[in-house]
Amino acid sequence: MGFTAKVDREACIGAGACVSDSPKAFAFDEHNIAVVQPGAADLSDDRLLLVARACPAAAILLYDEDGNEVDPFA
Repeated sequence: MGFTAKVDREACIGAGACVSDSPKAFAFDEHNIAVVQPGAADLSDDRLLLVARACPAAAILLYDEDGNEVDPFA
């Protein structure tokens, strides 16, 4: 597959689960909001699903190759 990750900046609460779990894929900006780093492209789909599931605010959004949003809990 090859999921693409995005952060819903309005939903992000800066809990840091994504940053602590995958620091090469996610980081904080100057407002303590998560941003996707280039390293996210190196993560497997399974790993991205785990990171998205761990976000307490459900702010990690995943999209498939066709641009459709993926439900990490499906």
